[in-house]
Amino acid sequence: MTQTSLPFDLTKASEILSDAAKGADDGDLFVERSRSESFVFDDGRLKSAAFDTDQGFGLRVVAGETTGSGYASELSLDAIRRAGETASQAKRGYSGHLATGPTPTNRRLYDPIDPTSAPDFSLKTGLLAEIDAWARAYDPRVVQVSVSLAGSHKEIDIVRPDGAVFSEVRPLVRLNVSVTLEENGRRESAGAGAGGRAAYEDWIQPDRWKAMVQRAVKKASVNLQSIPTPAGQMEVVLGPGWPAVLLHEAVGHGLEGDFNRKGTSVYSGRIGEQVAAKGVTIIDDGSIERRRGSLSFDDEGTP
Repeated sequence: MTQTSLPFDLTKASEILSDAAKGADDGDLFVERSRSESFVFDDGRLKSAAFDTDQGFGLRVVAGETTGSGYASELSLDAIRRAGETASQAKRGYSGHLATGPTPTNRRLYDPIDPTSAPDFSLKTGLLAEIDAWARAYDPRVVQVSVSLAGSHKEIDIVRPDGAVFSEVRPLVRLNVSVTLEENGRRESAGAGAGGRAAYEDWIQPDRWKAMVQRAVKKASVNLQSIPTPAGQMEVVLGPGWPAVLLHEAVGHGLEGDFNRKGTSVYSGRIGEQVAAKGVTIIDDGSIERRRGSLSFDDEGTP
């Protein structure tokens, strides 16, 4: 599925942005249109089903350490013009030189599809009921099952003051399974899930969702045998994937561009130096094809 046409001319929008950013250091116009849906099957019944659409834009002007912004949910040149007048207030009394924009790329890490368009409603809800029944039959200790399915389709357009335009479609889907096991009067829960920037078909094949159920049951089984953790200091080993969230909270903000640009980070100016214990190697790769956290380019158009 290709992008639908915008209700205004991007060339004219770029002219408005260029005028608003004249004399500033940077500026951009970010336009987004999205559709999303979610289904939750819980306690043996379809508990919720939702479908949402959204649209809007944000226009930004950067002058030194000051940033002006204007935004609206109305996609029209008049609304963009009003946002430009508001955002341009950031450069009052300021004279700068517009930064060179990012280099366009033809690289696409995912297909321009709309997961919300297929399969149809009955197939999606029927799948959740099938997963629920299979999980309960898989292990007699299963007393509760919750299954959720979600998908979204975003159309992105980024306009730069020099007229460059970056556009793409960003799909995203996810399937989650949670189970509760009961044994000897004790109950424990665990879950498993998977998703990425692809069609539902990549994640709802029987071998995929059955493996999720089995993984969730295995984790809950381990929890049933668990004992209170000892107190005190101990070593913690993190594997790849979601544990990186903990790492981000520990050191991630200090690695962000703004703090390093201003020289306020403990990592400022330390490229090429060892900043962690020997043996610790961290790779943050947002360019793996069709992965949940990957983007062909960021929200400024930079690959």
